[in-house]
Order: sequence, then structure tokens, then C-alpha cells
Amino acid sequence: MENEVKKSAKNRAILIVFSVLVVCGIAAYFVIKELAPKTAAAEPTAEELEKITVETEEITTNLADRSFIKIKFKIQADGEDGKAELEKRLFQVNNIIIYELSGMKTGDLQGQKGIRHLEDLLKGRINKLMQEGIIKKVYTTEKIIQ
Repeated sequence: MENEVKKSAKNRAILIVFSVLVVCGIAAYFVIKELAPKTAAAEPTAEELEKITVETEEITTNLADRSFIKIKFKIQADGEDGKAELEKRLFQVNNIIIYELSGMKTGDLQGQKGIRHLEDLLKGRINKLMQEGIIKKVYTTEKIIQ
């Protein structure tokens, strides 16, 4: 009889330890999930992008080092309201593009870093204009420097 009591107590202890481990594991999962950095939202589909992007006309202007550039952009707003405002402000956007490019030299626009710098610069400047939405991304779609 004493053996059965010991076995029962031993089984109960094992069950309690196992239950505590399971509860701790579940709690740890949720804590880690909550503290993990949030991943960016999924990229919009092509159809969604079409509804929220505006394309500039091809812009040709001089650079500071007397060369010239032909360039074109697609600008992604945060939604359809932002796109509508962006379309109304396109003349201001073109002005910003020409203004910023006129102070740059050919070397400033070379390579991936140069393009990324220009896109980020334009995004920031255009966002200062926006009242109904924000610019999420500026894409360079054409670029020729001579």
C-alpha cells in the first residue's frame, strides 16, 4: 500500500512539473511574440500600387556641373486621398525635383546610393507639402545623365 502511495505522489509530482512546463512554454511564446519587432506590412499588389501612385513627366534639367539629366519618377502615396492631393500638387513636385537636381553634380547621382539619396530627399521634401496624405516611396523609373 505504501508503494502505491509513493507511486501516486510521484505521478502527481511529474504531472505538476509537466503542467508547469507547458504553461511556462505557452507564456514564453506569447511574450516573445509580443516583444519581437513587428515586420513591415506586406507590399501592396500591383493593382493596389496603381491606385496610389502618380507618375511624373520626364524632366530634363541641368545639373550643377553643367551636365544634364533626364529623369522620371513614380511616387507612392499612402492611399487614394494622398494620390488625389499629389496629382493636384504635381507642378509643385516637379518644381522640387528641378530645384534639388540643379544643386547636384553627376557624381551625386551615380550608383544605388546616389539614387536612393535622391529618392529619400524628394520623399521628405514632398511630404512637407502634403496635407491629405503622406508619400510612402519615390521610385526612379528613368534616368539618363549626359
